[in-house]
Amino acid sequence: MVRTTDLPQPIVAINVGSSGVRAIAADYDERHDIFHILGTEYSTYRHPCVEKGIIVNTSDVGYMINETWKKLCNRIGRGELKNTFVCVGGYTLQSVHVEAHRQQRRSEIRPKLLKEMQDECSAKIEAHSAEKAGVLSVIPERWEVDGDVYDASPVNVIGKDITLYATAFVMRKEYSTKIFDAFQRSAMTIRHHELVPDACITALTLDEEREKGCAVIDMGAQTTTLTVYKNNQFHLTKVIPQGGQNISHDLESLGITANNAETLKVKWGTLSIKQQDLNKGIRIPSAREGEEPLIVTRVNICSIIACRMNEIMMPLLSDIEKIGDISIIYLTGGAAMLKGIVPFLSKKTSIPVKYATHAQYLANDTDDEFYKPLYGTLVGTLLLGQDYLNAHPNEKPKEPTFLGKIKENLTIMFGGEEN
Repeated sequence: MVRTTDLPQPIVAINVGSSGVRAIAADYDERHDIFHILGTEYSTYRHPCVEKGIIVNTSDVGYMINETWKKLCNRIGRGELKNTFVCVGGYTLQSVHVEAHRQQRRSEIRPKLLKEMQDECSAKIEAHSAEKAGVLSVIPERWEVDGDVYDASPVNVIGKDITLYATAFVMRKEYSTKIFDAFQRSAMTIRHHELVPDACITALTLDEEREKGCAVIDMGAQTTTLTVYKNNQFHLTKVIPQGGQNISHDLESLGITANNAETLKVKWGTLSIKQQDLNKGIRIPSAREGEEPLIVTRVNICSIIACRMNEIMMPLLSDIEKIGDISIIYLTGGAAMLKGIVPFLSKKTSIPVKYATHAQYLANDTDDEFYKPLYGTLVGTLLLGQDYLNAHPNEKPKEPTFLGKIKENLTIMFGGEEN
């Protein structure tokens, strides 16, 4: 009999989204560079604690992160999962180009120096931003050592003049503080946090596309994130505070309940209908008790969805067109699964539009569920997590925070959720 402690530690990715917390666990197959998905768990927020991708109630979100993680531990039966990575985004997230320069006596470049240069990039942004900015991550794009360019870290290279060119992802300080506070309130070990734009680009684009220029539009419940990557560096990050929930609210205005509006969107929502189906009606219960059910035509549903999609997507398509020389636009995210969205957007831009896929990173026996665009960001987080583990082979997972332990003990003692 194999004990769970003898099995390899899976990688866990957790996405803190607008509508809830979703977690996925996988074993990494180094030989084939693929993941064997072990299971997933999802928890919907019970109270309004995330608005437009921004955490407004850290206690509730911290509890939801911890709850989802524990449910996943129980599902896959591997004991406590220590290789856990969290992916975050938000309405005020944006990318900023920044650089740092150092000189030293001609000698080997040490990891400490490179880390200090990344910290200097963070300090520059926080010191010079008009509004107080919180730096979530500094991602090196390239290094120059005595005029030679290095795409990877130049640790142990002998040199004198060192320059770091990086992209920093920043968010308003008050919001970034709430994100990390929510993590601390969870009674779990988090190895590292990753970012939605980085996860999308990593999992959903090819090397040649990242060089030539590509865009990923990740459409969630309350936010839609555009990431443009060109010349092997982040070119633009933009977040629109609208998503799939806005479409549901528009359908709700027909006079139906929120639940029926969501069902209508998922089952009948489309941006492309056949001529013979234009006037076909769908019978839906009225939101007002005692009234006769409503008959809503397919063309009416299509026009409502198209109006909102134009409002969300046209500014993003315009930004992409202005950059120029973009080879492909990829769609991903749960709200991007609307029928007809690809031909709808293809008529509005000269750039090819298609659904993104992360299939190349999944084992052949993976359940069909995990091929959906909904899981693109999570698979990207798994990839970034594995990269982190490869770069830090001797790092031991940190213990859960003291605050988190107290929270966990109180939950166990009283057997319920926070009020």
